[in-house]
Amino acid sequence: MYEWRSFLWTADEFFIAYSLPPLNLLSVKLFLIGHTVEMYLKAANTKITGDIDRAIRFGHKIKEIWADCKGRDPNFMPSYEIRDSVCNEDLFTQDFWSKSISQKPSERATGGFPASACADKLPVAPDSGIISNLSKDDFRHFMQNQGLYMIAKLLPDLKYLGTPMKFLKGAYGLGQVVPDPYWIDFLRELRTYLQHPNRDGLDVIKHHIEENDMPRVSIAYLGQLYA
Repeated sequence: MYEWRSFLWTADEFFIAYSLPPLNLLSVKLFLIGHTVEMYLKAANTKITGDIDRAIRFGHKIKEIWADCKGRDPNFMPSYEIRDSVCNEDLFTQDFWSKSISQKPSERATGGFPASACADKLPVAPDSGIISNLSKDDFRHFMQNQGLYMIAKLLPDLKYLGTPMKFLKGAYGLGQVVPDPYWIDFLRELRTYLQHPNRDGLDVIKHHIEENDMPRVSIAYLGQLYA
């Protein structure tokens, strides 16, 4: 019988594939981490509701399944949020980044970098108190969670990276550090919420770490889940 744990084997395999070299395959890596998150969220939603068919019907709608989990369980992923005020913006487009450039060239917003690179160097829109159409707080939040917003908005489109995209208007730019440390903390919290692995369940990631059948870079990255 299918249950919430039915998603976890594939979720773990997607995350393993994300960690494997070569690491500069941007569209493929974004596709893999997006589907990793999708499968874990569907596991969580099924665990909360008991309805696996309903969880599957969310498809690639990360924002919707996230909101459903949050609305049904206040203890779900307390360290993370997807804000409507951020998600409703045309994130990652040339227009978004051009609006986010301050008067001083040295203070320009840097797209596609992890929070540690730019969270403390936020650009200030002249005389407005906002960055693009976002408040400073929303922009800081976005910069700290770019990867999550990337998949929340663009997961159905990521396999078409480099071509015109349905959910982005005009020119766009995406970038990520791969493998990104962000996902270790994010998935550790999500796996803890799911109590995955339990005593009797198989942890596919830990199994392959213990088998030592992956490149060192993958073992080092994935091993941080258990630190």
